[in-house]
Amino acid sequence: MTKIAFFVEGKTERIFIENFLDSYYTHPFFNVESYELKGQRATIVTKSNYEDDTVNYQFLIFDVGGDGRVASAIYERHNHLINQRGFSHIFGIRDLFPYSIEQLDSIKTIFNEIYNNDPILQKISLVVAIMEIEAWFLADFRFFEKVNPGLTSTTINESLNINIEEDDIEAYKHPAKIIDKIYQIVGRHYRKRESDSYSICSHIDFDDLCLNQNKRSRIPSFDLFIQKLDEL
Repeated sequence: MTKIAFFVEGKTERIFIENFLDSYYTHPFFNVESYELKGQRATIVTKSNYEDDTVNYQFLIFDVGGDGRVASAIYERHNHLINQRGFSHIFGIRDLFPYSIEQLDSIKTIFNEIYNNDPILQKISLVVAIMEIEAWFLADFRFFEKVNPGLTSTTINESLNINIEEDDIEAYKHPAKIIDKIYQIVGRHYRKRESDSYSICSHIDFDDLCLNQNKRSRIPSFDLFIQKLDEL
């Protein structure tokens, strides 16, 4: 059995990864369990569907409740997960925002230095969504029409003075605000609430997002994540 753990900074990332895994892998050959971490306490959010001895993949997702806690939560648990429970890899997933693109290398360097060249670092990857994981949502901009038929790409472009089909998505400073502004066209709001994330993820075409090289090329941080997952 291949075991992979994800440490994410909040509910939005957790829900995205849950839905992504549900599309990327085939039932009944995998299990997903999700937990919310509050201090040292882990509260289960999503339970496994199958018996462990019947699946090929086991995934754990830990919502650490803040981007600043991703690195520390991994450090606190990596030895137990890898050396004692046999996990083959750990992903840390966080937004770059509110930091700038110029600080990206420093964030990765600081993360790597925590392990002081320990070989175990080969089993740990930090994935930084630029600028926010909402940029990954925007790559599949057709989901807006599923949310509301009035949110066509033409309407979005004219209302926000952008080109959602061709813009460098990772150059958007605050993708979550872009989504909110798009929602406001039809009198709605995006506030990063749990219900907002479930709604969006239910409309994203994850198969296309993963297999469409044009979409993946617009979100290099997601593309690198998929490449690493494929290696495993």
